[in-house]
Amino acid sequence: MKKILFALSLLLVTSMTTVKAQEDVKVRFGLTAGFNMTKWNGDYSSELGTSFMPGFNLGGVAEMQLFAKWSVQPELLFSYEGTNTDDFGSASAMYIKLPVLVYYNFLNVGPGQLSPGVGPYFAGGVGGSFNGGSTLGYDGIAEKFDWGMQIRVAYELQTLGVTALNGMYAYVGYEQGFTKTYNMGLMVGVGYKFQYSKWLKSAYNKGIFKVN
Repeated sequence: MKKILFALSLLLVTSMTTVKAQEDVKVRFGLTAGFNMTKWNGDYSSELGTSFMPGFNLGGVAEMQLFAKWSVQPELLFSYEGTNTDDFGSASAMYIKLPVLVYYNFLNVGPGQLSPGVGPYFAGGVGGSFNGGSTLGYDGIAEKFDWGMQIRVAYELQTLGVTALNGMYAYVGYEQGFTKTYNMGLMVGVGYKFQYSKWLKSAYNKGIFKVN
């Protein structure tokens, strides 16, 4: 897992360098919100029993189109998630997440664009509760730092924005003896991306996207 994340991070750094080297890279900004279903598995599940817990996420995105069909999209999200347990109710956690997805864009699929993507995410916990106490930190059951992989399929309509199905399989390191625990989740979201700025007009501006 670490080797995969390292390779993806290296790819993203190379992509960012390419972005700086190209004067015609397109950049769009947007907003996104979604519904989560998350569950913590592994040692935690075998000890307490877990099931999926509903939550939500919201935040902003920045899409950088490197080539006609390749783009990189970093995001900054607030995510409310966690897991239900058999005996102690729910364990909730709130994170600030930074996913960085690399997309391949299939243009003109019906009225829009189909974009499968993959990439790492990194998250820092900002709160949560479990059994009357804290979920995160030294006095909790989970560490504040979380990282993992996301696989996403997005479909963008020319005028209505983005709807994405986002699968997540993550690592969550637990204290108090829970050492092999994983955060699984399925997320469905909707968003809107604003038009490209005129001064960012690109030679790669093809397909369904137009610059005024």
